[in-house]
Amino acid sequence: MGDGIGGPVIVCLSGNTFQMSVTHFRKDNKEEYGNIERIMIAKVDDPTNPQYEEKTIYDLERALKGKFVTCNVQYRDSKTDILVCNVFVQNPPE
Repeated sequence: MGDGIGGPVIVCLSGNTFQMSVTHFRKDNKEEYGNIERIMIAKVDDPTNPQYEEKTIYDLERALKGKFVTCNVQYRDSKTDILVCNVFVQNPPE
């Protein structure tokens, strides 16, 4: 897809899946996104913890819950309606 969305992580659902509140969209996105999306992580980039690898829901919560993330959308899984994304931990925009 190549689309980009961003927002705070609301809740972690498993060791590699979370829900986010979508507050930011790239202007050139090709698809539509809801206010809340479920994200499955393809890759995580966190500059404060570059060696992070998800293992458990607790690990993911410590790494992402409440943080602002941007997601580069790879594709939407047609069976589960989950977005598979590369996830980047960011400072929230002003």
